[in-house]
Amino acid sequence: MPEPEVKPLSTLAVGERGVVKAVAGDAAVRRRLRAMGFVAGTEVSVRRCAPMGDPVAYDLMGYCLSLRREEAALVLVEPVPVMSLSSAAVGVRLRVVEVAGGWGMKRKLAALGVVEGGFVTRTGMADSGPVEIEVEGRRGTLGHRMAERVAVARAEAART
Repeated sequence: MPEPEVKPLSTLAVGERGVVKAVAGDAAVRRRLRAMGFVAGTEVSVRRCAPMGDPVAYDLMGYCLSLRREEAALVLVEPVPVMSLSSAAVGVRLRVVEVAGGWGMKRKLAALGVVEGGFVTRTGMADSGPVEIEVEGRRGTLGHRMAERVAVARAEAART
C-alpha cells in the first residue's frame, strides 16, 4: 500500500480538504495551533483567501478561523479527494463531506438520509438524469442538480 501524501496546509487551494496528520514548529506554536483545533485526525477545508493571498480562512470542527500562510505551512495534512455525488462511481461507499445549500436543501436531503458525515452509495448510472442512491438499505433518487451540491469522498479515503 503506498504511503499517503502529506503536504502543508498552506498548499491546499480554496475548496480543497485535508486531514491533519501533524503540526510542526517550536513547542509554543504547536501548542497554539493544537489549541485552535489542528490536532491529528481533524478534517479541515479551505474556505476562502484574502485578496492579496494572506490570511486564509479554514473550516474545522464546525467553525472558521484565519491563519497566515507561514502558520498554515506548519500544519501537515493528507489531502482528501472530494467530488460531487453526481460524478461519483456506481457501487462505491461514499461519505458525505458537505451539502451546499440552505436549510431547505439540507432538510430535503436529510429526509432521504443524506447528511454530512453520513454514508451513501450511488446505485444507478445516468449522465444527466436522476441519480439513484442507497442510504442505510433504503433506495432513493435525487435530481442531477441536487446531487451536484452534495460533496462526497470515498469512505476509506475520508477518515475522521
